[in-house]
Amino acid sequence: MEEGQKDIEELILQFDMARMIFAEEEEEEEARIVVSLKDITERKWAEEELKRRLDELEVYYKATIGREGRIVELKHEVNELLEELGREKKYGG
Repeated sequence: MEEGQKDIEELILQFDMARMIFAEEEEEEEARIVVSLKDITERKWAEEELKRRLDELEVYYKATIGREGRIVELKHEVNELLEELGREKKYGG
């Protein structure tokens, strides 16, 4: 951080705005605008962490499914080779 700069914490804010006309106000020009800000920083951080973990699980899932498919192929090949040798199949299915 350069000299003279302040340490600034990042905040993620949700901005909501509504136009309200109260019963006692008959004309639209007298409507009020209500604004609210809500700190959603922690929620966004949690969402990002969940997305990161989901991405990791998807990578693991794809690797596992690919491996399982290859194991099934290899078992089938082993059974075929055993059959060619006149021996009993090792894997059912």
